Amino acid sequence: MLPSRAMRPAYRLRWAGPPGWRRIPPVTRALLVLVAIGYLLTLAWPPAPLWLALLSGPPFVWQVWRLVTYAFVNGSITGVLFTLLMIWSLGSEIEPRWGSRRLTIFLGLATVVAGLLGLAVGGGAGFAPALLALIFAWMLEGPSQPLSFFGVLPMTRLGFAILALVFVVFSELEGTRSFPRLAFVLGGLPVAWLFTRGLGGGPRFRRFRFWGRRRVFHVVGREDDTRVH
Repeated sequence: MLPSRAMRPAYRLRWAGPPGWRRIPPVTRALLVLVAIGYLLTLAWPPAPLWLALLSGPPFVWQVWRLVTYAFVNGSITGVLFTLLMIWSLGSEIEPRWGSRRLTIFLGLATVVAGLLGLAVGGGAGFAPALLALIFAWMLEGPSQPLSFFGVLPMTRLGFAILALVFVVFSELEGTRSFPRLAFVLGGLPVAWLFTRGLGGGPRFRRFRFWGRRRVFHVVGREDDTRVH
């Protein structure tokens, strides 16, 4: 005898991916917009990198904004799509847990530190340094946690971070053939360690307060709805 409808468990099992546009946290949403605008600006106005990307030499002293704007200069559609996908996925997961201010400080610091290295090795552009820092910060919070790569290949966070590192490193070497430029791409990784294992992570972080209150997001669901990530 089959159980009646009233006796069946009142829950549903479904797979949860990144949220839709309206539910994306504000800093993550702003990054998606800025990366897309930077790419379109580079296509529509070829001189844009001359004003936004990192350049070596004395003129940089009067153009400190390049330490931030270089991150949004990208002329490769493949690189832009990969960046947007990672920001959408990881930012939507990390920002509700860290808070918007902490994520903003983390990405800003990773961008500036890598930018200073880029200046030392002759310039640079792209969101890769901050993106790698974000990937490794996410990995360091749970290296052994399992995930499904595009819903097909099971792996751990550590495995995914290594895969992303290999992809970014060889893409940079193919494009520039320069090991010093590779230091620029990897320049944000110390910031990832700082925020997860050093000053920004663990019990020490609870005693270290950024200005103001952190904006924390809570995911509220129906009692009869169970999600599996």
